[in-house]
Amino acid sequence: MSPQLEYETDTLPDALVARPVGDVDMAATPELEAELRAAVEERSAGCLVVDLGAAGYIDSSGIELLFRLHAALRTGGTDLVVVAPPGSSAARLLELVSMAEIGEVRPSLAQALDRCGGRDGG
Repeated sequence: MSPQLEYETDTLPDALVARPVGDVDMAATPELEAELRAAVEERSAGCLVVDLGAAGYIDSSGIELLFRLHAALRTGGTDLVVVAPPGSSAARLLELVSMAEIGEVRPSLAQALDRCGGRDGG
């Protein structure tokens, strides 16, 4: 993984959760995308939650990564839910690019997991 970005993953009953910590930028996104796709396939995850709460910086390649992941995962039957805490730079950026129009964006990990578990009607 890029020295500017690390990420943690947790496999939960309803989802695979990935938490990028650091900069989600052009240097990190190719490797992050490959690793996330492989993890989803390996774990047969029905829902991938990308929690951007600890992401310090996200550039256009990070946003493009989310759009590509959404398209690729949807064809395989996996949902993508992005966590962008209110007031965060991730939330402001995702609002600008209308991410919510093609994928799920939730303000907290708990709400994302509720969505993945079908507990919020999603």
